[in-house]
Order: sequence, then C-alpha cells, then structure tokens
Amino acid sequence: MERKRPKTYEANAGDRKVRVTVPEAPKPEDVLVDAVRDNLSPKAVATIAAYLQPARTLDRDVVRQVGWFRELLIEVVGGDEAFNRLANEVGL
Repeated sequence: MERKRPKTYEANAGDRKVRVTVPEAPKPEDVLVDAVRDNLSPKAVATIAAYLQPARTLDRDVVRQVGWFRELLIEVVGGDEAFNRLANEVGL
C-alpha cells in the first residue's frame, strides 16, 4: 500500500525557504467531542445522554442519528461504566 504524502507549502524562514507540512483537517466528530469536553461537565454530558435514550420517532434515520450522538456522549465520559456512575451521581 502506497503511503499518502502530506501536503506541503513553501515558506520563508528568515533568509531561506523551507517546506512546511499542511496539517490535516480534523474529523468533524473530533471537533464535536472537543466542543463537548470544553463546554460541559462529565455529569452534564451523562445527563444529556440519559435523556436521549428514550428518544423515539417514526423516522428511523433520526433514531439512528440520535443513537449515534448518545453513544458518542457516553464515550466522551469514559464509556458505559463511567456513564452509569455519573448518572447515579446526578440522581438519574
């Protein structure tokens, strides 16, 4: 399998030219996870995930998407065991 070469661009470093690697864009879900971690406490994340569990609609695609988001939130707090502990701490 051929390795993909990173994109680079030319820049000036003092009086010489150098090649600089262009960082890859983060995956959208990584940006979402960072935003959740930066703005919500683990207890708040666990509470949101708990309230998403009973979400029901006739639209299966929406149910799938809400389920994906709930699972993502559970992973943000450290998985099922941490989620259950946090849910108990907040009285859910």
